[in-house]
Amino acid sequence: MIFFARVNALVERFEKFMISWSIIVMAVVSIANVIGRNVFSYSFTWAEEVTQFAIVWVTFIGASYAARMGVHIRMTAIFDILSPRLKKLLMIVITFSTAGLMFFLAWYGYKYALNLYTIKRHTLGLQIPLYWIIMWVPFGFVLTGIQYLQTGFLNMMKEEIFISPTLVDGLEEDPSKQFEI
Repeated sequence: MIFFARVNALVERFEKFMISWSIIVMAVVSIANVIGRNVFSYSFTWAEEVTQFAIVWVTFIGASYAARMGVHIRMTAIFDILSPRLKKLLMIVITFSTAGLMFFLAWYGYKYALNLYTIKRHTLGLQIPLYWIIMWVPFGFVLTGIQYLQTGFLNMMKEEIFISPTLVDGLEEDPSKQFEI
């Protein structure tokens, strides 16, 4: 168990690092491009591509982090009126079916990245192999699927109802604190 806890902590640090630095890169590149265009009448040809790459990283690595922290949008109208036993059963069904969907999407993302590799497609401006960027899509889906699997297993093994691996139903913190990185 110690090994899995260490791997989990390492993955969480990786997620935080990727999300934080991707947002910083987006901001710096966008601001530099605006200044360059408006002050020097020169626009960086690569700025839009780099920003798009960072958006991919934030989106798909961020999905995993959001699943870890239990901050994905939830529709709880039915969930809130159920008995604790039915809540637990519903949460198990939701987490395992969501994990299955994430792995299914990861498979198709992998096939798409492999196709881009096969046809040797590159980005227009930087001429970077496009699969280098798209491979983060299935990677993010796999990480997100693992978070949902972990939540499903926690719900099967423990008495509490887990919304995520780090959040128990009814024990939610101040929502504004859940977004701290």
